[in-house]
Amino acid sequence: MFALLCFVLGLQELAPRLLLEDLDGKESVLALTALPLTDPREKGAWIVRPTGFQSSSARQEKGSARALVTLVNGDELRARVAGGTGETLELELFGGVVVPFELEGLRSLQFPERIPAEQRHSLAPAAEGDRLYRLAGALDAIDGTLEGFEQDGVRFDSVLGLRTIPWREIAALYLEVLAKKPEAAQAGCVPVTLDFAGPEGGRFRAGLLALEREHCRLLLAGKNEIALPYFAVAELVVADGRLTFVSELLPKAERGRGVPFDDELGMSWPHRMDRSVLGSELSAGGTVYRRGIGMHAPSALSFALEGGAARLRGSVAIDDSALVNAVAARGNVVFRVLADGQQLWESPPVRGGDPPLALPVLSLAGKTELVLEVDPVGDFVGDRADWLDLMLIL
Repeated sequence: MFALLCFVLGLQELAPRLLLEDLDGKESVLALTALPLTDPREKGAWIVRPTGFQSSSARQEKGSARALVTLVNGDELRARVAGGTGETLELELFGGVVVPFELEGLRSLQFPERIPAEQRHSLAPAAEGDRLYRLAGALDAIDGTLEGFEQDGVRFDSVLGLRTIPWREIAALYLEVLAKKPEAAQAGCVPVTLDFAGPEGGRFRAGLLALEREHCRLLLAGKNEIALPYFAVAELVVADGRLTFVSELLPKAERGRGVPFDDELGMSWPHRMDRSVLGSELSAGGTVYRRGIGMHAPSALSFALEGGAARLRGSVAIDDSALVNAVAARGNVVFRVLADGQQLWESPPVRGGDPPLALPVLSLAGKTELVLEVDPVGDFVGDRADWLDLMLIL
């Protein structure tokens, strides 16, 4: 009987479901039978994480190049270009899901595999108009105007005339942003930020119409309604201003960068937002985190607090990437949180392989500056410190 009970409980753990998280970090499970749901806040949740959903699609073409797509609002995603029509670009995401994006919301596309290593840092947008980098033997910059997308390429008008340039020849495309439009509220929608599942990752903002049994219905740019399967969604966060991830903020100062004694000797490790300090996914205790900050001890980041942040929560750990090292070189650091020069919290020594350590909820009421510090306990080796899901709550 006990074995049968364990088997049943195991099946329940594998069953598709939605994990909900409220502003205080309390988690709950939403069964699919409770759907549809138009607003997670009706269940007290601001974060939704689908789990147990399996992809039934294998449509992605393994041979096609991936593009790094940057949107006007700063969001980035990695996808394969599926084609396009007119002012709509179709991007194929994890699991073969195709999502349309409007021209007015795009800033640039880059195909890293097609850009020679020695030129990766020299590509730039045109001073005026659009710029396309074409790979035809050498990498040529062509300035002009993008007239539209097609299934096989882009229509581009330049001194060479109006022609279709095949996708396979495009290394990068920079689009002129004429005026940054404020993001309009989408009536009948809940504003959300969505992180994609899969190794390619990426993030964009949309309006949530409903959480349904197999997918979430979203509105993009106020006009394109899509049904995004849950297997393609890593995390969905309500963007109503109550919750802000610290990794969304621009630091006002950084010191240390993992350099002992302020002597770089050609080596330094600047912080990375939503990535480990090495640039890989944030990973601790075998779990991948979409949000956080990667730093290398000794380091410190300071942020200006605006908008009346009330409290801070999250967790800390040594990134799992350090586990490839010998036990003595897997990292050993102390984390600290300061506000307006006052220390609010200090961790005990945190070692590589330790499970993530949750911060107590820290009050930031009336504070104007937040400082995150990591200091080495040992010899600096493997001190890859992660601040995980660190967020400001109003």
